[in-house]
Amino acid sequence: MDFLKKHYEKMILCVVLLALAGAVLWMKSATEKVSETTGVSVSTDPPPRSTPPPPLDLSTDQIALAQITNAPAVLLSGEHNLFNPVTWKREPNGRLLKILKSGPDALVVTKIIPLARVINYIRTDEGSIYVMGIQKDVDPNQTNNNSRPKVVYPRMDERSKSFPFIVRGVKGPTNDPTEINLEMTDTGESNLWVSANKPLVQVQSYLADLKYPPESKTMTKEKVKDNITLDGEPYNIVEITNDAIRVKSLRTTHTTEIKWTKSP
Repeated sequence: MDFLKKHYEKMILCVVLLALAGAVLWMKSATEKVSETTGVSVSTDPPPRSTPPPPLDLSTDQIALAQITNAPAVLLSGEHNLFNPVTWKREPNGRLLKILKSGPDALVVTKIIPLARVINYIRTDEGSIYVMGIQKDVDPNQTNNNSRPKVVYPRMDERSKSFPFIVRGVKGPTNDPTEINLEMTDTGESNLWVSANKPLVQVQSYLADLKYPPESKTMTKEKVKDNITLDGEPYNIVEITNDAIRVKSLRTTHTTEIKWTKSP
């Protein structure tokens, strides 16, 4: 009895294990009998994995999500009139004109004209005097310029207030050179070559033709430091380049750049 009291748990565990072993043997024999009776093989292997379903088409949802996350910016400027009331003006012919822009923002550059200094070689006098012609404010795009050049007579390495260059050398005979080498005294440029058939052309400034639609106004050949008036406000042209002009308000000192869209 003492033995049973001390080891009864182990005895119960042994009985349970024997029962489980018997159940396994019985299930195996029962499976074989079912297979013999029905002719269908019963496998104890785990079932094969099924083919995964095709991925869901989420393209529509992704487009919607992108539209939500990248919403267009709210524009408070432009041609709508909720926050930008439109000004209407009556032209001299009685037609109403809708003004979407005014001031420098409405200014249109219709043309920019370069002004160049042209220096050309004419001839050589007395074997060492080089006769040169100088023209200022010439449009280099025009093939014929009616302005008469200023004629000067420099010698080799001569510096003078009458002309803005120094003759530094020649190609060919000294008394009949094919090309003359110049150094500019006003800009510091050097090694510039000029001949009878190839003048030296240097663009130095520009003129601008402007149009202001709100007042049906046109302005021609405006230059730097010229004053213009837009809707009664005074402005000053502070810079003209080959593709833009910059105007400054004389009242607020604000500067606006207007680009020139060249005609094709």
